[in-house]
Amino acid sequence: MLDKNNNSSFTISVDRVVNAISGNEDEKPSLYQQAANYFKEEPANLQKLAFLKTEIQQVTSAMKAQSGKKALQLEESVAQLKKKYNHELRIQKNARIIRLNDAVDMCLNLLSLSEGEDFDDTQLKSAKFLTTLVLFSPGKGKKLAELHHKLKPAYKAVLSLRVLDRLMLEGVVKNAYMMKSYDPNKRYEPQASDYICYTQAVILPIMLAAVFQDVGLQHPDLVELLEGKDGEKDRFRLLEEDEREKMLRLNYQYTIDYLQHGLGCQQSSAETEEDVTAFDEAEQHRLKFQLGLVLDANSSKLGTSEIIKIPQIYASVIFSTKRDYQRKSLPTASILIEQLAIKKAVSQSIAKVFVEIVGQFPLGYGIVYIPKDIRGNELELYEYAIVSGLNPKVLDEPICRPATKNLMFLTYSKTMVIDKEINLHFPVARKKLVKIDPKRLAEIMEKLTYNFKAEESAAFVPDHWEPHNYFCVQGNQNLWSRDA
Repeated sequence: MLDKNNNSSFTISVDRVVNAISGNEDEKPSLYQQAANYFKEEPANLQKLAFLKTEIQQVTSAMKAQSGKKALQLEESVAQLKKKYNHELRIQKNARIIRLNDAVDMCLNLLSLSEGEDFDDTQLKSAKFLTTLVLFSPGKGKKLAELHHKLKPAYKAVLSLRVLDRLMLEGVVKNAYMMKSYDPNKRYEPQASDYICYTQAVILPIMLAAVFQDVGLQHPDLVELLEGKDGEKDRFRLLEEDEREKMLRLNYQYTIDYLQHGLGCQQSSAETEEDVTAFDEAEQHRLKFQLGLVLDANSSKLGTSEIIKIPQIYASVIFSTKRDYQRKSLPTASILIEQLAIKKAVSQSIAKVFVEIVGQFPLGYGIVYIPKDIRGNELELYEYAIVSGLNPKVLDEPICRPATKNLMFLTYSKTMVIDKEINLHFPVARKKLVKIDPKRLAEIMEKLTYNFKAEESAAFVPDHWEPHNYFCVQGNQNLWSRDA
């Protein structure tokens, strides 16, 4: 992440959510650490219960064959064993409830960071959150794959919700369960009963499914497969086909187990039996919906599950864990979604909505563009900007916050849309600057490059830039406002 001395209150909050999911906190285990502990301890826990159950059955059978004082002694033994069994059951149930409550608390924190008082405010806050995650990544380094693995779950969860909202507003969703508590007028009113019901029934299961979609990788069997018995293998290496097939199968199997048994259903705090029954039924429906999302996302089935499936595919490019990762490949992420839609590997209607949300250039991407003077004439130089907004009106014309002006870095500027004709990502725009004197290009590069070294420079026109170092400065972290 960023240096501790260069964090705003918002980046600190984002960092905490990321670490709560998959960090290595000493004070409290992250959600992924809790899952790893569950997978390690579950065989022994199940064995304890099975052993006590068998012992109860054996003593009960022996008791039926006895009479008098001996029967009474055995009856007392059965009672004690049942007490032990129920005590162990309570311990394991309490541990499960703690894991689930921690996961729900994280989801609620994530909602507070990424959702606002209405649709537009939510787009702004989500853009801020998603951009921050991308800018946490330096784009290179020995531990980049590990960092991307940590950043991906929260990124997927927020993107999934933005897809959900658009699908709901446009009437694409026909799922009766999802529509039951949905009221577009109360979607962002935390005090409204419809908001609470919809959050519990739809929002939380989508978030939990997205966050824990690959939690099976925490299982010891998969840790050994990926890292070797003694940790001698690179877990992010390119797997052989048989290894990959086994990894996918086991990850799916253990993920379902964790969602169903490691987390399960919440416990009602209602006072009346009627309310407890209603809560339990609602939770069973919630869990069924949540499991269905993960089950279908791991199959070729098209539909509701793509609310988490498409963001997962997209995030696998944005936060790729491949060792040859290159930042300039990020614009291919939305192109990949479009190609999959053409091949009917994903739903065309949902893919269309998704690409409209993210555009061609992902949040946090460094755009290089040709500025214009007050008369609208293009200048013979280039400036830097950062993609900072969702829902661009034109897919390949991103909403950005300029990072430089007159070849000087800015701490504040107004949001602008970068037209395709001046975006140096495109060859047509780059050709406009080819005629510039190489010395002048070197001068521009020197002014716009951190820790510039003349001997390492090359006179060329860049197609993108790396904004991580810029964002590392606390004064440069306010890239968002309503002045679009």
